[in-house]
Formats: sequence, structure tokens, C-alpha cells
Amino acid sequence: MANTDKEVQHLLEIIPFGKKNAVHAIDIAKELGYECGGNQVETRQLIRYAIRKGHIILSTSKNGYWCSNSKQEIENCIKGLRNRAEDINKRSIELKENWNKNNSNNLIK
Repeated sequence: MANTDKEVQHLLEIIPFGKKNAVHAIDIAKELGYECGGNQVETRQLIRYAIRKGHIILSTSKNGYWCSNSKQEIENCIKGLRNRAEDINKRSIELKENWNKNNSNNLIK
């Protein structure tokens, strides 16, 4: 799905300002008229597109999504994203190592 500036504008009308007002992806999807099953792939793609276009949209799995101009909130969000990325990378390395230990004739490189 190709995202448009019009969709981004609609998204920004839905996502509130301030963490205390955060909304979850499923609620955003409903407002946008997107599919609400699964993990709201279309909605998350649009949010990533909006961020690439320069909009500051923060999120936590607990609170949902919100717009912010708070340096502290943004720094906290960046720290959380980096920690998640490190954890995912560690897990991928462990899976590869475990596979290779048990499958010496069929290694993952």
C-alpha cells in the first residue's frame, strides 16, 4: 500500500498530543477505516511513513501512540527502541548459535 500525504494528515488528526492521551493502533485503524484484525499492519506502515516524513510520533506497547515535542519523552522513546533492537539482535544470534550447535552439517552463516 502506497501511503499519501492526505493519509498522513488524517493520521495526525487522529493521534493526540501528549502521552497521557495516547491511542492504540487498533483505535487508529478504526478511525482510518483500515483492517482491524491482526496487528494493524497498514496502520503501523502509515505511522512509519509519517515518521520518515518528519513527524514525531512516539509509542509504547502499553500506552499506544502520541505526538510529542518533549525532548525527554523523545529520548526515552529512542532509548526504548534501541533496547528492543539490541534484545532482538541478541535473540537472533542465540537462535543461530543454537541451530549451528545442533546442525553442524547444515550451518546458518
